[in-house]
Amino acid sequence: MASLEKRRTRGDMIAIFQCLRICHKEEGINLFSKAPEGKTRNNGWKLIKERKLLIQRSTLLDTPSQRVHFILGMEEDEEHVPHDLFTEMDEICVKDGEESEWKETARWLKFEEDVEDGGERWSKPYVATLSLHSLFELRSCIINGSILLDKSVNCTEDIAEMILDSQDSHDISIRKKFWETLLKKHHHQHEKKRNILPIVRSFGESGQRKSDPHSIDKTDLHFMKKIPVGAEAANVLIGEADFLKQPIVAFLRLSPAVLLPGMTEVPLPTRFLFVLLGPVGKGQQYHEIGRSMATLMTDEIFHDVAYKAKDRSDLLAGIDEFLDQVTVLPPGEWDPSIRIEPPKSVPSQLSQFFGLL
Repeated sequence: MASLEKRRTRGDMIAIFQCLRICHKEEGINLFSKAPEGKTRNNGWKLIKERKLLIQRSTLLDTPSQRVHFILGMEEDEEHVPHDLFTEMDEICVKDGEESEWKETARWLKFEEDVEDGGERWSKPYVATLSLHSLFELRSCIINGSILLDKSVNCTEDIAEMILDSQDSHDISIRKKFWETLLKKHHHQHEKKRNILPIVRSFGESGQRKSDPHSIDKTDLHFMKKIPVGAEAANVLIGEADFLKQPIVAFLRLSPAVLLPGMTEVPLPTRFLFVLLGPVGKGQQYHEIGRSMATLMTDEIFHDVAYKAKDRSDLLAGIDEFLDQVTVLPPGEWDPSIRIEPPKSVPSQLSQFFGLL
């Protein structure tokens, strides 16, 4: 005999079905199928198992705000509890015959900081200003790129293989060069300038060597004091490569979060990666898309959506909700080179969001 809880749930689903048949007949009927005789008790209908969540997630959620409200209200499990995030953006330009490495160009705790004066120092934190064009391009990246959620990896090599396997077929030479690019060393702002050495291992060595150990110096320790206990990392990797004719884009959420030695300036486990590697000549365009992604990860609402998203459409709903709240400043009315200082206090976006619904 079914438990009381299960019977109540079944009764709720039947009630929803009756409502859908009356109020949303065209959409609701597609969520159910007619069962053979003897397979159900009374009404002869059964819920299509794989479409259960569509009752709330797709059919009845007409706006990004409604969908985001549903996503944020979902029951949390241990691996989808939002943590504080440190976000780092590294960039690279790969050209045949030239040595290259990933270079840290910006970072975010709550506000953006950029590497300035030829890599000598960090800017003061400031409120990021983004172009609508870069946000729409980011949205296009999420629509067309690989979305890999709750993937288990042990090292950067696993990530490279996973991204390549998720992409449309590339010939072996492009796969090899992409793999080698993703595994190039990361140079962080606090590290002393040094010569770039060809440290990339061969394509066939993936399983033979793990990433290099992460060293901690005084600068790391000083900055780490600002990072909340239990924080995780989001790595935004942006670059140009002369071996590509079309961009390779991937958004990954790792489960569990894993420490990727050398990738992040501070030894935090990485939960998210956004990778955009495309043809040479669009470096500034990719840079702005990367800034948009990193800024979204610091947004209180999108941050939680990223942790709880079940699929691509959930991430798009988070972006659309962000766009719905964006304020546009017309060109010519302000100087975009002027940086906006962070406010002394910021009201909770989540409290305002749920208060409006």
